[in-house]
Amino acid sequence: MAAVFGDWEESYAFLPRLILAMEVFNPGTIFSPRYQDEEIQPPVPSNKRPFKRLFWPFKPCIDGFPFRVPVIQVDGTFLTSKYKGVLLIASGAYANRAVYPLAFAIIEGENTDSYGWFFRQIQLHVTRQTNLTIISDRHAGIRAAILGLDPS
Repeated sequence: MAAVFGDWEESYAFLPRLILAMEVFNPGTIFSPRYQDEEIQPPVPSNKRPFKRLFWPFKPCIDGFPFRVPVIQVDGTFLTSKYKGVLLIASGAYANRAVYPLAFAIIEGENTDSYGWFFRQIQLHVTRQTNLTIISDRHAGIRAAILGLDPS
């Protein structure tokens, strides 16, 4: 595998360049990375910063959301490689029950802080609608995060 895809360290070091390339070639798509050392001064070089979270919704999905059913489905899967975490996806729905991707995130774990950050990013970058229905597996962190959101 390493011969084809590179090792974990190479892939991790490539992440900032991958984000930059996706920003350049997907105009209007938002990439919101967070690093563990953001409060540390002096700043650590970007290729040495410990990754914490990443949120990205694609521009066409953002633009299309106001014309869809006001439902967001949230699900995640555990990342079980050397670098642990959770890959989240928020999906929207058409009236004909078709599902489309709305936003993605990589978070450090399933907890109220991570889910709260994810939902705030959706509020900030995707929709400010307050009359949304959220479908999830009812994880305690999701429930607490939603209850803690600013309704405005």
